[in-house]
Amino acid sequence: MVAWVTERCGVSGGTARVWVRAATKLESLPHLAGALANGTLSLDVVAPLADIATPETDSELAAASVHWSAKQARELAIAHRGVTDAAAARRFEHRSLRFNDAKATVWAAFTQDDYAIAKAALIAGVSWNGSGSSGSPASSGGESGAENGVESGAGAGVEDPLGYVSFDQRLYDAFMEMCRPSGRPPAGSNGSAGSDRPNGPNASGSVRPDGPNSPNGPNDEHRDRRDGWGRYRPTVVVHADLGFLTGLHPKSGADLAGVGPISPEVARRLACDAKVVFSVEHGDGSILDQKRVRRSPTVAQRIEIARRDKGCRFAGCSFVDFTEVHHMVHWVDGGETNLSNLITLCGRHHRAVHELGWTMKGSADDVVTFEGPHGHRMTSAPSPTWRKRGSAPMRR
Repeated sequence: MVAWVTERCGVSGGTARVWVRAATKLESLPHLAGALANGTLSLDVVAPLADIATPETDSELAAASVHWSAKQARELAIAHRGVTDAAAARRFEHRSLRFNDAKATVWAAFTQDDYAIAKAALIAGVSWNGSGSSGSPASSGGESGAENGVESGAGAGVEDPLGYVSFDQRLYDAFMEMCRPSGRPPAGSNGSAGSDRPNGPNASGSVRPDGPNSPNGPNDEHRDRRDGWGRYRPTVVVHADLGFLTGLHPKSGADLAGVGPISPEVARRLACDAKVVFSVEHGDGSILDQKRVRRSPTVAQRIEIARRDKGCRFAGCSFVDFTEVHHMVHWVDGGETNLSNLITLCGRHHRAVHELGWTMKGSADDVVTFEGPHGHRMTSAPSPTWRKRGSAPMRR
């Protein structure tokens, strides 16, 4: 069948396999099939859902996925399948790093937790050292720092004699600083103390509550004093139910922030040498709400918001690093510091809702409607893997 579709429709073998696999699954899933047929859902959304749907969950998935992006549908499918200890062991056995001398390139295959640590360390280096940029997240803890540092040209500060330095190039520089034994800071690095809020990966979620990007700045616990300017221990967040760690409820799952589900033994290994934070929450998450007590979200709120939004919530935006938490109803207008009123936005879209005429309606815990200055509307929903949505279809 794949060969026939490839020849008749003029598509690649990979595309043909997706079509054939989805068509086979959809024969027993009339609601998803109907949504695809009438254009309510795209094939990119339906295909991963068809892999995990059953006749019993077909109707609920078709209704819930109306506001999901293709990325969110894939995340749900991956989370539902989970990761077994055997699969984690295989990935460990296939870990690899290769050098290509002819092209001067490096290729690596990580385990999930090592990938998260490597990414956090490199982005923390970019965030903290800032390559001398006055507009970088390192030198400015405010919203303009996040916007100028990444969205509008990281490193485009007056202190940088070379002008614009792309984010990819700054990651390269951070990687080289990790490799150099001298540990000298990049040229122009200000080395100043941190701001009053996190500014590293998933900054809106404060994924490093007591790391180099903590609300109180870096501390000695996260510095390595072996060199003159100090290195910082990367911190990653694992969300795991107590029952999952103890083995009493193995199907409840564990999630590595920014990466996805991990196996039980990987979660337990990471918990051996980690700071464990217990969070007892009400079913609707209201225990985290601050109402009008404070304007700035708490660390616990930022972590949960990052878990819910997984990056900028503006419809169609895939930006996940150096984001901000925004009050949908502004604090000065009586808005409360509750999860339902706090949403993650990147620098570009944070500016759009403040200065460019975009408005938001709805609850951040559910579907949010973005309306442009000319009446154009788009919708955005939380990640379907967000555990607070306990009634979400296919939740493990």
